Amino acid sequence: MISRADLGRLALRLRHRFGGIEAINRRLLLLDRVDDVLRAFGAAVDAGTVLHGPLVVHNVQGDYGNLRIGAGVHLGRLIVLDLAAPVEIEAGCTISMGSTILTHSDAGESPVSARYPRIVAPARIGAGSYLGANVTVLAGCHIGREAVVAAGAVVTEPVPDGAVVAGVPARPVS
Repeated sequence: MISRADLGRLALRLRHRFGGIEAINRRLLLLDRVDDVLRAFGAAVDAGTVLHGPLVVHNVQGDYGNLRIGAGVHLGRLIVLDLAAPVEIEAGCTISMGSTILTHSDAGESPVSARYPRIVAPARIGAGSYLGANVTVLAGCHIGREAVVAAGAVVTEPVPDGAVVAGVPARPVS
């Protein structure tokens, strides 16, 4: 007899076969926990993680191979991960609900595209760091180990190890 878990895995594989990775992305919007689905489709996810859904994953090229999540990471609900370039979330991080991690910026065919050309750069969230609710991390802005980014901040440049930043744009606070 086929188990419920096996049936669920089979259903996901069929979704992927007939709808590609976009079908899996849509499924991530409906799940309470997304750990197993990310693992099943190429993400490196260590043990002891708590990865809540819904999760929005953007710019996926075939699978989640651009995503690496360390042990003991906690992702809140409604996180947006842009996988145009690799995203690494190191061990022990907490990324609170509504946060966005970008790896690209592209003005497309807009008249400002000559002044603001396409940027694609990886993102790394350092071990033990904390991102409050609704933080936005722009492409190429790494977060250092054990850094704290206050809720609502927009990170426009790298954050050093142990720093505490807040605001728009994010700046060091005492």
